[in-house]
Amino acid sequence: MKPVFSNTFNITSNKNKAEVALSFAHIYTEHNFSMKQGTLTDVSAQVADEVASVLITRDGVVALARLLNKVCSDWGIDLSE
Repeated sequence: MKPVFSNTFNITSNKNKAEVALSFAHIYTEHNFSMKQGTLTDVSAQVADEVASVLITRDGVVALARLLNKVCSDWGIDLSE
């Protein structure tokens, strides 16, 4: 299976629930060229293709936060800055 690239993500949480949704997308610029009266015109538009959406429970969010904190610590990144 070919991996799918994601270059952006969104986090959505509902304070009344114990769940968080992570949505991953690949945003890029699509180019469409057209020839009009001997002139080549580039009509570009930004496109967002959804890669994945993940629903995480409260326990999963805590585990993910701990893992990300450890990774940042291993990389020497101080999150308090």
